[in-house]
Formats: sequence, structure tokens, C-alpha cells
Amino acid sequence: MSTAAPVLVPARVDQAQQRWHMEGIWFQLAVCATAFLIIFFRRPDALLNPQFFAEDGAFFYRDAYQLGLHSLLLTYGGYLHILLRLTAFLALLFPFAWAPLVMNVVGSTLQVLPVNIFLSSRFSNIGLPVRLLAGFAYLALPNCFEIHVTATNLQSHQALLTCLVLLAQPAKNKFWKSFDAITIVLTSLSSPAGVFLLPVGTVMWWYRQEVWSAIGCGFLLPGTAIQSISVLLHWHARQVPHYGLTGWPVFNGGPLGANFHYFAGIFGRQIFLSSLLGLTSQNWLLQLHSIFAIEVLACAVGFGLLLYALGTAPIELKLFILFAYAVLALELLNPLAGTPDHPQWYWLNIPGCGNRYYFVPMLAFLASVSFVAIRKKSPKVLRWFAVLLLALLPIGIYRDFRYPPFIDFEFKVFAQKLQRVAPGTKVLIPINPGWLMQLTKH
Repeated sequence: MSTAAPVLVPARVDQAQQRWHMEGIWFQLAVCATAFLIIFFRRPDALLNPQFFAEDGAFFYRDAYQLGLHSLLLTYGGYLHILLRLTAFLALLFPFAWAPLVMNVVGSTLQVLPVNIFLSSRFSNIGLPVRLLAGFAYLALPNCFEIHVTATNLQSHQALLTCLVLLAQPAKNKFWKSFDAITIVLTSLSSPAGVFLLPVGTVMWWYRQEVWSAIGCGFLLPGTAIQSISVLLHWHARQVPHYGLTGWPVFNGGPLGANFHYFAGIFGRQIFLSSLLGLTSQNWLLQLHSIFAIEVLACAVGFGLLLYALGTAPIELKLFILFAYAVLALELLNPLAGTPDHPQWYWLNIPGCGNRYYFVPMLAFLASVSFVAIRKKSPKVLRWFAVLLLALLPIGIYRDFRYPPFIDFEFKVFAQKLQRVAPGTKVLIPINPGWLMQLTKH
């Protein structure tokens, strides 16, 4: 007995200390601050010169300002957006000149939180060095300009966060249980992703036989049912109006235009190649006469690696891959990528267009390549090939790291104008990406 204690006790103490540090408030705050700095340096104007972007100003803030609490029940694009509308209400608590900053801070927070949970002890089955590199790759991921530090597309990060919550080790303390519950409920009421998250949660419950996993599924059910009904009711009516700088309404939607040529461009170039080489390199590749052959080859390699991971990876990675590409498949059936003068899949082939659809699939692809690279049982040739692919990622990170600033429409000037005009006056405010936001002064 006396000889065993010196061996066992320190090991248990070290493990407990490591878990405490990973859950400790100072560690999580340090992770959060570092992540904020990385995303800040990618596009500093998001916080230094904040402006509304697309729907967050033209629809969600406007609805909150004009309609009040009633706007919470309005659908957009066929479903509810509770978190985004709550964000707009939060922005109403501040002076109008601060509203874009408030919405961008909320968008940034949703962008950072997946790193916090991934670096917590709830993913301790993955080595910390691997998670640190993965966290940085996520924050510096190429081809993500459309969803970077915006409230408009925060549901992309929100869906990822909720998927991680379901895949993580079940919560053991009150903080994580509260975090899980709030995250799951808000996501189920803010996007249709719950339709695909529910099977993820159900499989994890069956696999782990943990009570908290079952409770997580329970949190998903009501919101998912509401969103499913809403999407079914609006599936054939997703014509979403917005206003260009001319003030004339423009409608998204139009013919789908699905074909193999566009399919190869979407998957081979926009997802598989751009997740490694980035948007800037994609623009260069499009100048090559053999671009279609490159896209087809990239599809073969990408789908091959995904299938290998689906056959050999742990259950968590398998579910993440299936979730990512199931959501993408649904989105590709009825995307809102551009105006109806061209098919929607045509727009989805344009570099930089619709990369909100590609964000989670790109992460799933990179996770699969990383798994193949570090899996000791993988064939040696395949492992080295995966390592070679990952060696291309720094190229994409470097070339895409700094995003160009938004066009400066001098939002503060219009904020002052709104403050000066008489109640009942309509004020038109230009916002990125070339839209008009119309407010009637209270």
C-alpha cells in the first residue's frame, strides 16, 4: 500500500489540475481574448468602423426598431431567427450610432465560442496540441469573408457551436449544463439546423447512454418542430426582397440550374481547394484552361478522404461530417445566392459568393484530412498525402488572412441625421453590400 500511493496520487492530482485549468475562468478568458484578437486583425474595421451588413440592418434592426416585440415572430427566408432578432433588440438599448458595433460584437462572440468549448476538458479525448492548432485554423480559415464578424450570418457559427455541444463529453457542472441548454434552445429557434442536429444528439445519446445527452435532445425538439413546420410552409416562397442603392426592390431566388459542371465547381473548388488554398488562390486557378479537370480531381480526392474518415473515424467525427454535408445538401436544393438573372448554382460557383454555405463543410473536410494524417493505422502513403495537403493550408491562411474593409458609407453621418430629423421622417441609410436601410424616426 505504501509503495502504490506515490505513483497513483500524483497522477490523479495532475489530471484533476489539468481539468481544473481547462475549465477555469482565467483559461477560458485567455482563450476568448486570444480568439477575439485573431478575428479582429483579420478585419479591424468591423470594430473600429462598424457598419450594418445586409439583413442585420435592412431587416432585423429595422424590424426591431419599427415593430418592437412583434418582430420576434416574423420569419425571414422561411424560418425564425430568434437570436438575431434578440441581438437587434439588444442594439436598441444603445444609441443608434453604436448599434452596428453591438451587433458585430455579438457576431464575434458566436464566432469565438466554438474555440472555448473545443479547448475545454469536454474534448480532452483529443490531444491539446491538436486542438490548439485546430482552433487557430478555424479562426484563420480561408474563404470565410461573408460570415466574418457579422450578425447577419451568425447562424453558421451558431450551428457549429451547437454541434460541438452535442458531440462533446456530457456536461458535468451547472455552468456547462446551463450553457448547453441555452445554446441548444436558441439554435433550434434560430435556424433549421436543428433538423440535422437532432439525429446527431440522438445517436450520441444511444452511443453514450448518458442522461444529459437525452436531455439535450429534449431541448432540441420543440424549436426543431416549429422550424420544420415553418420551412415546409415557406419552401416554395423563398423570394426575399432587398433594396439596392437605387432603392428599387431586388429579389433573390430563381432557377436552380444544377448540373455536374457547377457541382464540381462548388465542391472541388469552393470547398475542397479553397479550404486549403483560400479565395485569393481560387481566383488565380480560375484563369487556368484546365480548371474543370482540377475541380473534378479535387472532388475525387475530397470525397475519397471524407469516405475514408466515415469508415474509420470515431463516432464524433463521423457525425460531424454527416451533419455538415447533410445541411449543405439541403441548402443546395434551395439556395439564396444571387439574383434570378442567372441560376443559383451559377452564383454559387462565383468566388466569394455563398461561402456561408461552405463554412462547416470546409471544417469537416479539414477535420477528415487531419484525422487521416494523425491516425497511425492509416496506410503510410495516405498519411503522407494528408500531411502534404495540410501543408498547403498555411498558403490559404496567409493569402486570405486579412480581409478587405467594408466600403465606408459614413454610417455615423446618417446616425446623426436620424437623431436630428423630426419624428415620422423616413431616413434612407446605405449599408454594405450596396443595400438601403430605411427607418422611420420615432
